[in-house]
Amino acid sequence: MVVKKDHFKLRYKLIYKIIGSLAPLILHKYGFKTDRISKKDEPYIVIANHLTEVDMIMVAGAFAEHMYYVAGEHLLRTKAGPKMKWGQDPIFTYKGSASIDTMREVIRRIKAGHNVMIFPEGSRSFNGETMKIDSSMAKLVRTAGCALATYHIEGGYFVAPRWAYTTRTGPMKGNTVNIYSSEDIRNMSVTELTDCINRDLYENAYETQRKNMYAYRGERLAEGLENYLVKCSCCGAFDTMVTEEDSFRCTECGQSGRYTEKGLLEGEGLRFDSVYDWGVWSEKETVRHIEAFEGEEPVFCDTEVVLYEVLPDHSRTDLLSGDLKGYKDMFVIGTEEFRFEDIRGMDMLYFGKTLVFTYKKRHLAITGEHYHAIKYQKLYDVFKQN
Repeated sequence: MVVKKDHFKLRYKLIYKIIGSLAPLILHKYGFKTDRISKKDEPYIVIANHLTEVDMIMVAGAFAEHMYYVAGEHLLRTKAGPKMKWGQDPIFTYKGSASIDTMREVIRRIKAGHNVMIFPEGSRSFNGETMKIDSSMAKLVRTAGCALATYHIEGGYFVAPRWAYTTRTGPMKGNTVNIYSSEDIRNMSVTELTDCINRDLYENAYETQRKNMYAYRGERLAEGLENYLVKCSCCGAFDTMVTEEDSFRCTECGQSGRYTEKGLLEGEGLRFDSVYDWGVWSEKETVRHIEAFEGEEPVFCDTEVVLYEVLPDHSRTDLLSGDLKGYKDMFVIGTEEFRFEDIRGMDMLYFGKTLVFTYKKRHLAITGEHYHAIKYQKLYDVFKQN
């Protein structure tokens, strides 16, 4: 990698400082509050739970000293992507891929005396509960030989639910939970540090909201729920929910309700009153359905999907379109087969409507207007666990 010239580094630091100083103004509509951490004596990694698309701005508002940050490669295909690259030189990482190159670049920048910001969940939570972090983050911090700061964000899930097409306004806040020196980290085992990370970052948005009952106002509040709640909690059918404005309904059995400004679900005879409870149940039932499925037929089918490839220059090229069939050991689209044993990693993007994966060193994705990627993510997860 070419070493950046000093004036590039000055640009990154200046822009970071501007973002940090403007953070309170940018996030004013959310009533965002945070503490402020000044310069430290040694390079550090900041890790935070991941709830919204503006989490980076929140953390920048909390840490005065310049940091590089790790970002999803897919952002390079957005209008803001090139500006992000020019203004901050993020460490871009492919979703649904092994992160060895990303870890190496993080360590390189730390060794060069810089700080790095990471959201170790990689993707935002669908149900508001922080995803458990495995030991790889603790190993990265120990290998880098730097300090570690943990930052906790609260309220962001209801501002921007991952499944939703719209954002809402309502209170958010953040705080630095702990700062571990490099000496502290050397004296911890990987297991001990992993436990500390998971404890510091953990948030269950619904547990917090039931105590506060803040309002999160916006438009089309329920639209997108079908991307996550793929199994009806009344009749058990898959992919039968339709949403409009703040309402949802099952086209199979007629179960209906509304998503409120408090983030709760209301409706006569509803089994669950939160996306968290319904979502956890739906995920478990989807796994149970996969594990119990017998026969040679596909477990899940969807129509009118598109398979595309992300090329080395980060551009997208569509490969084919057609029906998607998900078996217990592979995906099939047209004449193309993708066996799970040859897939190195998998993740979801864009409200849960795009599945990204690395297949024999190729970065591929499946997307579609009316299909929900979480079913196929669960197929892969079950295969990997068995």
